[in-house]
Amino acid sequence: MNAVILIITSYILRFARVGSIILALHDASDVFLEVGKMSKYSGVEVLAMFSFLLFVLSWVVLRLIYFPCWILWSTSFEILEALENFKGNEEGLYYYYLFNTLLFCLFVLHIYWWVLIYRSLLKQIQDRGRVTEDIRSGKLL
Repeated sequence: MNAVILIITSYILRFARVGSIILALHDASDVFLEVGKMSKYSGVEVLAMFSFLLFVLSWVVLRLIYFPCWILWSTSFEILEALENFKGNEEGLYYYYLFNTLLFCLFVLHIYWWVLIYRSLLKQIQDRGRVTEDIRSGKLL
């Protein structure tokens, strides 16, 4: 829900770059999750296992490394130079706090979701690579 609010607000307030990069980061790892679910439901365990591992890898790279090190850094510190040029514009300062608050809340959600994904990964390792039930929702992965 936080990502949806962030994306809609970014387009309404003409901060389309923020919304676009959030969409790109989230959709890239979701592809592997959906392929894994379809494979599991179809009974193709090897593809389900491989897709889940690619999902975990892409999650870590995109949402736990790339997101905070590039996006949060850029929106928190690099943007301050641009805001100094608009000292009379209070609107830009409000947008700065609004988007950074939403982005940091999204990062906290990424960490929470990572804990759940990590538990699923540990369960998969304990079951010798077999993708079992999803800890996050009680449904099959």
